[in-house]
Amino acid sequence: MGAHQTAAHQAAPPLCLVINGPSAAGKSTLTTAVQDRAERPLLRFGLDELFRMIPDHWGGGLPGARHSDLGFRYEAVEPGVRRIRTGADGMRMLGAMNVAVVAMLRAGQGVIVDGQAFEPEANQDLEARLAELAREGAAAVAIVELRTADGDLEDRQRRHEHPAGLSLFHNRQPPQSPDPDLVIETTGRDAEQVADALWDWLVEFYPAIETGHAAGA
Repeated sequence: MGAHQTAAHQAAPPLCLVINGPSAAGKSTLTTAVQDRAERPLLRFGLDELFRMIPDHWGGGLPGARHSDLGFRYEAVEPGVRRIRTGADGMRMLGAMNVAVVAMLRAGQGVIVDGQAFEPEANQDLEARLAELAREGAAAVAIVELRTADGDLEDRQRRHEHPAGLSLFHNRQPPQSPDPDLVIETTGRDAEQVADALWDWLVEFYPAIETGHAAGA
């Protein structure tokens, strides 16, 4: 996806900004910062929003969830490290999330995808769908990856609502996108510094986020 055509000299289609990275890397904080600064409305839709829709017995957080093997369940990898195991129903839910993102964009509504799953099949599906929209000129697509050192992640995870251990597992996995448009190293940087770095890049890529109207209008 690194070859996305810049939106700087076109009438601006809706923006799709995908923000990836390990749990507790600061994705949701960054999403809120972009929404607050943008002069166009951007809907947030990511894993947290999807997980809030999932019936309890298909989720991993409910003791004795009878369908968690089909949905999503937490699984210990080693002491202090855990992952989310996704079953067949869970993969279908991730696919539905991808379809929903595309539907919003085709309706002319910009979207920030606040984190993809660490599931290559689902991520490749979303990227293929977004690449098609970009080729059609129906969306301006940017994929951003946040990178953070283990030590910073462990510190942030202590204050994070997600179960401990996910961050370290995620940080050992291949990136969700093999070719992001922008990589931001967040280690040792506060949330405002990270937001400034992304915003400066976004204004160049998609001027309408700052002007509120079509580029060149």
